[in-house]
Amino acid sequence: MICPFCNKNLLLKERPNRTCSHCKRRFALDPKTNSLGMSDARVRRLLPKLTDGGRLKISVHQLGAAALPRTASARSQSPVVEALGCLWVPLLVGSIMVVVGVSAGDMDGFTIFGSILIGIFVLGVTMALTSKRKPTPNPLSGFRAILLSDWVDVYGALPAGIVDDFPYRRVYIPEGARLAVLCPDRAIAAFLVANEIPERYGAVIATEVEQVPDALPVVVLHDASAPGCRLVMRTREALPGRTVIDAGLPPRAVMRTPGAPARRGDKPAKDLVEWLGESGTLTKDELEWLAKGWTVALVAIRPAKLLAAVSRTVERVGAATGQDPERRKAESVGFLTWPGEAGR
Repeated sequence: MICPFCNKNLLLKERPNRTCSHCKRRFALDPKTNSLGMSDARVRRLLPKLTDGGRLKISVHQLGAAALPRTASARSQSPVVEALGCLWVPLLVGSIMVVVGVSAGDMDGFTIFGSILIGIFVLGVTMALTSKRKPTPNPLSGFRAILLSDWVDVYGALPAGIVDDFPYRRVYIPEGARLAVLCPDRAIAAFLVANEIPERYGAVIATEVEQVPDALPVVVLHDASAPGCRLVMRTREALPGRTVIDAGLPPRAVMRTPGAPARRGDKPAKDLVEWLGESGTLTKDELEWLAKGWTVALVAIRPAKLLAAVSRTVERVGAATGQDPERRKAESVGFLTWPGEAGR
């Protein structure tokens, strides 16, 4: 890694206890000791892009999401595929030995030993099929703690432009509130508050439906995922008679977009996908995409594009408050008009 102070290229042995052996200064992040491979220099390279040259503030997890490898899948191979990768040699050798043994009339040595090798292969695949798959770990797990402890320990505060992930104990209610934004992702809630969405548009920022004030129209923000799509329907059930606008992120906006930060995790329950299908709000292609475990998280969307999309929607909904024809028009907007490129 490159020392953030003297710019020397440091081998692992040259940076004990996160201290440069050349300039003797301590740095915050060693790429070998955190799951995202982050270093002080990389954080500083990412910040200008993510904060739009310092004009925006972003949350800790938005920074972490930008550091994830740009890959179509964060999911490890299935147990069966892993088993095939490990056991193909016994299968191949065993098959050859059985064929040679039968051809040579040796039904004892080659044939028996080859059969044992084939049996090992079959046993391994059977165990893989019957084993329970471990949950896919969150790649951002622990990143917030590392930044809050190690970075703050070295530099005294979070990097300029970074805010903690919604540390507020109470719902944020601005004076003269005209609508509520429901977003269960605390990182995005913090992002909206830090960039003054409440003050600019009279928007209450809530992370739970129970926090939504009475009477206000509700704009729901969610990941492009099965649980995210379910949130909208659950909110309408919890708030009957209330205006509830699905502001996305819709699967169709990202599932065929080149460069979209889609990640494939554990498949959602079959009954959840069927329930979503019965709602009539998703296409067949969207349901198939969701059923495979694909998701695009709001934190992975480039902050400037996300803020612009949210601003457009809450501005239109806020302006329509109290005007029935216009409100109906705002409701018909439905999903956010997301940019064609869903990259960071």
